[in-house]
Amino acid sequence: MATFYWLFLIASLPNHGVAAKTSTSTNRLSLLWKTYDCTTNPEFVARHKCIIMDYDKSMVTTEFEYIRGISQLNATFKLFLPRPPFKQYHKIIDLNIDICQFSKGLFGHKFIAVIVKALGKSALQMKCPRPKGIYSYPNISVAVHLPAFLPETNFKVEINFLTPAAYLVNSSLSGMLYDSAKTRVK
Repeated sequence: MATFYWLFLIASLPNHGVAAKTSTSTNRLSLLWKTYDCTTNPEFVARHKCIIMDYDKSMVTTEFEYIRGISQLNATFKLFLPRPPFKQYHKIIDLNIDICQFSKGLFGHKFIAVIVKALGKSALQMKCPRPKGIYSYPNISVAVHLPAFLPETNFKVEINFLTPAAYLVNSSLSGMLYDSAKTRVK
């Protein structure tokens, strides 16, 4: 229940994205990605790469080669956290985003603003329409943009990109937030 309280508090803070700007040395929590899986629709994507960067496992890199242009694109974002005392995951956040509105800066949710900051200059590729070609999102680090008061926890994320007719990309990640001063992660 405490985890849900913190997420509710984060989502309802008016300027938590500004308050969360801290350097990595002052952030209490570190992020460790455990898994990153992607599946793509071969009618739209020729090749793809979804990897966790090996040197510290806190960043991911994603790349897609679209073989067709896309005029309209939506995304779903779901966050799952374990509910104590059980280890069973429960959906905490479930967002649907119009990428065309997203690319205009109309995020609609503070949690999505964290993702935009993590994308950095790569966020400029989130435009509509999307012509065929290669879209690369290198070294995405969400951890440096998270508020320092989040609790230590495991989590799962599902992100799906959809056209009006079919799915484009389905991805899932799992990871953990931990206090690096107290925990040694192998």
